[in-house]
Amino acid sequence: MAEKTKASEKAVRKTTAKSPAKKDTTAKKAAGKKAAPAAKSTAAVPAKPAAPRPRKPKANGGTVTPEQRWRMIAEAAYFRAEQSNFLSDSVRDWLEAEREIDAKLAAG
Repeated sequence: MAEKTKASEKAVRKTTAKSPAKKDTTAKKAAGKKAAPAAKSTAAVPAKPAAPRPRKPKANGGTVTPEQRWRMIAEAAYFRAEQSNFLSDSVRDWLEAEREIDAKLAAG
């Protein structure tokens, strides 16, 4: 058994002695590559001002579009009709709601 281990040791020595040492190529590869650009710092760049938000018209002093006025009148007329269990005249409810909304908008 001792002879077999000696023979295997000799074989290992021969294979390691015959093969040349591996060259370290990682240093050459790293030197050949271009360096990655540095990350930009966001703190140094001034922030862009936020775009102004479009203003919504206000019912109390701002301008109200005709569509908004119509919706306000329709809602007020509905509530008037609901108070009378929908037994009142719808045209009268509309006209009274229209006067009420116009007065509120004018008072602003």
